[in-house]
Amino acid sequence: MASGLRRSLTLLDGAAIIVGTTIGSGIFATPGRVLNQVGSVGAALAVWVVGGLLSIAGALCYAELGAALPVSGGEYAYLSRIFGKPLGFMFTWTNFAVLKTGSQAIISIVFARYFGSVLFNLDLRTQNLDADPRLKALAVGALLLLTTVNCIGVRWGAAVQVIFTALKLLALGGVIVAGVADLFQGGLAHFSLPITNAVNPPPMSTLDFISAFGAAMITCLFAYDGWNNLNYVTEELQDPERNLPRAIILGSLGVMAVYVLVNIAYLAVLTPQEMVASKAVARDLALRTIGPIGGILIPLAVAASTFGSTNGSLITGARVFYAAARDGQFPKIFGKLSPTATPIAALIIQGVWAAVLVVRGNFGDLIDYFGFAAWLFYGLAAIGLIVLRSQAPDLPRPYKVWGYPIVPVAFIAIAAFLVGNSIYTAPLPSLGASIFMVAGLAIYYLFFRPPADPKPESVPK
Repeated sequence: MASGLRRSLTLLDGAAIIVGTTIGSGIFATPGRVLNQVGSVGAALAVWVVGGLLSIAGALCYAELGAALPVSGGEYAYLSRIFGKPLGFMFTWTNFAVLKTGSQAIISIVFARYFGSVLFNLDLRTQNLDADPRLKALAVGALLLLTTVNCIGVRWGAAVQVIFTALKLLALGGVIVAGVADLFQGGLAHFSLPITNAVNPPPMSTLDFISAFGAAMITCLFAYDGWNNLNYVTEELQDPERNLPRAIILGSLGVMAVYVLVNIAYLAVLTPQEMVASKAVARDLALRTIGPIGGILIPLAVAASTFGSTNGSLITGARVFYAAARDGQFPKIFGKLSPTATPIAALIIQGVWAAVLVVRGNFGDLIDYFGFAAWLFYGLAAIGLIVLRSQAPDLPRPYKVWGYPIVPVAFIAIAAFLVGNSIYTAPLPSLGASIFMVAGLAIYYLFFRPPADPKPESVPK
């Protein structure tokens, strides 16, 4: 068996993980929902800009944490080092039960919808696809295939990531070009049209607008999720002190630019009403601009995008469970490495549980569970950044967050608002996620609490 992880990921691989994991299903599945939630085009575009800026603020915070603590595991390592093992375990448990595997289930479901629409000649606009067993089988098959590829070795998984990242950027470039062309043919008129059946049509009270904006942010931020994923594989990244900050900051800026341009393209071609009603907005854009061939090309492009995003999530998620198990903070089976130094057991168990969520899960509820739990931990990690500056002022920090302490404090405040707004707008999924977290603490104290409480071996003191 291999003795540890190997530094085999280059800067290009790291950038591909950030872009490829972030740009997945969200930009194809959520724009209509965001528009519906806020009730106007201007507010919807503002949601995408604010979501991008928030992701960049988070990326700046995580760049400092990752450069100062260059170990795999992301939030697990940071929360364990700064706040103690119980919180680190709770993150790992929640990541396995809800966050990583739930995200993988969501993305693979979108992959199956688009690929299945071509394979089985399904109409994404009119047919109810949630219970179609053929699509569930496709989603599960994608998870198992990618899990197998990554079990072979990290270079195989990285190669898949680079290839499918290039394909998705090519596809999104085509969407943007089509939209820009329509802007010069009267598409600007769509930006001022009302949405007559929006969930929250204007005019709204200030409180209602803030609540609607927050709910739309949770939806939008699902599309942005992924800016922190490179922190999970830090020990496999070459020269992490230099490459980690570069990759996550530049990657986050690029993703924001792509998302805003894609939303403008959608609105240039489709009316707001059509966007809200559409279940496949990119496909509808292609049909409108290039004709029937677009009904095949775009679904295949979305399938490629989500396939690559699922792959990136599988790569990064397994490293969290491996790092925790290596420290005795998760079941030992997750710490098994293959001869090619891949966390093979963590990959297999993660893939199987994600497949179970595909079979049993609901797309909308999975997003709500995900949003509440994710932003709770993102906020805690940013608090940890501030605490670590006080705890270990002499710790080498090859990168320091720009605008400290304003940037992390602003990020923490918005994360707190998003968590609170999730409780208000989606109480049942928020309660469900909270139950998972509390259960994690109970499991820690029953089975994983050590006699003494030394620092995790993999985390610098």
